[in-house]
Amino acid sequence: MRRRLGLALVALAGCGPSDAQPAAETAGATAAARPAQPSSEPDTAPAAFGAYAEANLIIISLDTLRADATSFGGGAPNISPALAAFAAEGTVFEHARAQAPHTAPSHMSLFTSALPAVHEVQNVSFRKDADAGEKAIIVPARPDVPTLAEVLKAAGFRTIGHTDGGNLNPPHGFARGFDTYTYDLQGARDKVALGVQELQALAAQDGGRSFLFWHTYQIHAPYCPPQSYIQNWAPKSYAGPLRERLDLLGDMSFKERFGAMKTLFWRDRESFSWPEAAFLHGLYMGGIRYTDDELGALFRAMGETGASGNSVVVLLSDHGEEFFEHGAWQHEQLYEECLRVPLVVRLPDRRGAGQRLRTPVALMDVMPTVLELLGIDPARLALPGRVRSGGRSLASSLLTGSEPRPLPVISELIDDRGEGGNYERIVAIHSNGLKYVHDRVRVETDAERHALRGPGGKPLPLRQLFDLGKDPDEQANLAASGAAALKEFDRLYAAYEAVVKLEQASEGDRAPIEVSPEMEEQLRQLGYTR
Repeated sequence: MRRRLGLALVALAGCGPSDAQPAAETAGATAAARPAQPSSEPDTAPAAFGAYAEANLIIISLDTLRADATSFGGGAPNISPALAAFAAEGTVFEHARAQAPHTAPSHMSLFTSALPAVHEVQNVSFRKDADAGEKAIIVPARPDVPTLAEVLKAAGFRTIGHTDGGNLNPPHGFARGFDTYTYDLQGARDKVALGVQELQALAAQDGGRSFLFWHTYQIHAPYCPPQSYIQNWAPKSYAGPLRERLDLLGDMSFKERFGAMKTLFWRDRESFSWPEAAFLHGLYMGGIRYTDDELGALFRAMGETGASGNSVVVLLSDHGEEFFEHGAWQHEQLYEECLRVPLVVRLPDRRGAGQRLRTPVALMDVMPTVLELLGIDPARLALPGRVRSGGRSLASSLLTGSEPRPLPVISELIDDRGEGGNYERIVAIHSNGLKYVHDRVRVETDAERHALRGPGGKPLPLRQLFDLGKDPDEQANLAASGAAALKEFDRLYAAYEAVVKLEQASEGDRAPIEVSPEMEEQLRQLGYTR
């Protein structure tokens, strides 16, 4: 089985458009993508494995932050000064993609280096009950797929996770391997204060290595930053229904706003159009600036406690956000506004500060990268299963500034799994500056299915192909013109299917978990329950 899997992975890595070496993409470029130009590796470059064998690890996840909404990713220069200052001290991966547009599957891919179809975690789902109506359920992560926290715990790290909860909850499997794991819906200010306390506590401890995971939903809808940020970023000319709703939300706590997301904030959103899109985008940008201002205290605490000098720090987002660019809201599709995310790695000695690497990479690459840098070999540890290798290490590129070898980047949108089990997937594959989308769950007569849809809810074609260099907004589908690259992508998709099938072959059936009343209430507060 493992030999067959290895062969399939080789086929997957080697497949794809072959008329040129896969090229890095340029954000907003109008010219065709060009091959990446790796820099020569310095003779003094340290060995990647164990380059920071005594360092700690910090991962900061800013939920729902799209890459082009940051100062260092093409957004307004004054939108995220604290993040820009952090990015200047590390390496920016300009074309990082999430493996899913939803919080739970994307974060679990980050923590397992496995595709969602392999670790099988999705956002909360629903099952109809004869007595109680719809009941929220969760399909937990496969127990034989180790998480980053489990690996680091087995290697002797103290492991701490502080999250805003919701779909990052223990029943999904996110608490596995953590000594401490909190999932209270608080927002950026309170979460930053908790993070500062944790950094101070870790600095006061004698010896040992630590892993801190920090997460906030502050940027996530409903977009309701303090009034001064709304005035600075949202269009003043808008006079639609969202003005009144925003006033009502402003009187609520952060947690209460999430509870009103579907009943108030997004009410009648099928009637929203471009005026609402512009206003919502402005609110979103105000939320980014507010979050950035709050993060300044966390970054300062890293310096004051010494964490900056003894930690590998990774800053990222799990997915982006859409504002009617393709006829939808939030993050329910596989377009770039939902998949392209910020990814910055700052090393303890600031090696590579200011580097910007253009080759497309995946959030799945983070786990193998940090394990190599920290000098941790999972094969030598007692773990519940084999660490997956869906991603690849970027450690050498961080240390040398050379572009990583271009490989296909895969993202998935998996259909609602009310009864558990393996459902068909919508898959996006990035390679050579092109993007291929294969929609296997398209159902033209059922608007409730998670099929890709365009403006007005019109179902989109089974296959799509975009040239991101010439068409960064993904408006011209080249699949209909019989582009030569389509056959290569079809082969790549077939290899992907083979890998997923082999990875799933040894798994036994697992019953979904009915969530506790406490978790159900938090999911309601986040707007995930119906």
